[in-house]
Amino acid sequence: MKYLHIYFLLIFIITPILGCQKSNNSTTQIDNKSYINDFELLQENPNNQISVKITSPKAIIDPTKNDIEIFESSIEILNKNGQDFKVKSGNSTLNNLTNSIRVFNNVNISFLNKQDYYVTTNSFDWDLNTSVIDINNPVNINFGNTTINATSGFYNIDSNLLKIDNSEFNRNIYNSKGEEKYQLNIKSDFAKWFKKDNTLVFTSNEKQVETTINFLITK
Repeated sequence: MKYLHIYFLLIFIITPILGCQKSNNSTTQIDNKSYINDFELLQENPNNQISVKITSPKAIIDPTKNDIEIFESSIEILNKNGQDFKVKSGNSTLNNLTNSIRVFNNVNISFLNKQDYYVTTNSFDWDLNTSVIDINNPVNINFGNTTINATSGFYNIDSNLLKIDNSEFNRNIYNSKGEEKYQLNIKSDFAKWFKKDNTLVFTSNEKQVETTINFLITK
């Protein structure tokens, strides 16, 4: 009889513990993500000698999808010649399985050795195994007193080449006194910017490149 009381007592003690464990397991299944403050990741690719440094005040690691969701991300890209450019955006997603990154939400690409050279777009995709960043969105480029709009493009980090599609080039030309003399407009099917030489090349199908010069009348 004494043992019977002990048996029932053990049942009453173990039952709540098992219930608690089941509840905790359910919670883990619902939310198994890891939240990281002051996130920093440095990744090097020996194949193309490109280093990627990603920093963010907050990141979420999702092991079920094998990716990292990064908020207010800052991505610094360094190639074999040193610093290349920096990317700031509202969000980015790093997929460890495919080793690729998608950057989106107010994307700003600034070239570190040229303060007034930057590119803005909605998003871009980059397979980190390669040196090519694919921009499948409208591109807005600012090169000092020059603006270029395009429908899409890509940037090759190895060759420092930016190629854009359906481009419209606009530049304001000033005289030695700082007065605006004329405006230059160039429309083309394709345009290439060579970062190393800081040169632009415009081409079109059947060599159709439209150039307009608007001379301003000044007193």
